[in-house]
Amino acid sequence: MWTASWILVSFTEDGTRAVLGLSERGWRTLLLSPAMLFFAAGLVGFHRKQRERSGKLGKIGFVVGLLGVVTMLLGNIAEFWVFELFYGTQQPGWAMMGVGWFMMLPIALILFGLATVKARVFSGWRRAVPLVFGLALVLLILVGIAVMLVSGSSSQEGLLGAMLLTIAAGWVVLGYALWLE
Repeated sequence: MWTASWILVSFTEDGTRAVLGLSERGWRTLLLSPAMLFFAAGLVGFHRKQRERSGKLGKIGFVVGLLGVVTMLLGNIAEFWVFELFYGTQQPGWAMMGVGWFMMLPIALILFGLATVKARVFSGWRRAVPLVFGLALVLLILVGIAVMLVSGSSSQEGLLGAMLLTIAAGWVVLGYALWLE
């Protein structure tokens, strides 16, 4: 849902054109907020599976991750339903989403991944999945920040797409690994 929202939003030409009957605002409302809720539900379920064994590191990673997702969700809601409607700008909502996305979530996923490895939730090749997923996302985010600072806004969409595809692929592999266990 998350990846689909970005793909569909990219075709709306900054909200000036409807795609399949919905504007940028419509696609983000329809797909992005529920995707973040599912993301939070996935974190809760995964934490529940390992909470006995992951210790303090897992609990901190879980709490920071949940707060990051909630911050992003609130930013998404505030972007269109508060700031754009009443103040004519989306910037404060984007800033909130950025705090959750670029600051809280990478830290949380690294901590959570390390705790998952420590807790030995998975066996065999699946043991590396959470750590590899978290490190790949952090690497993409750091590269993304560097590229955006150096080159400006022209590269942001491709980088955001790569980050979202990394999240989607990571959750698919993680879900498959959990299913196999």
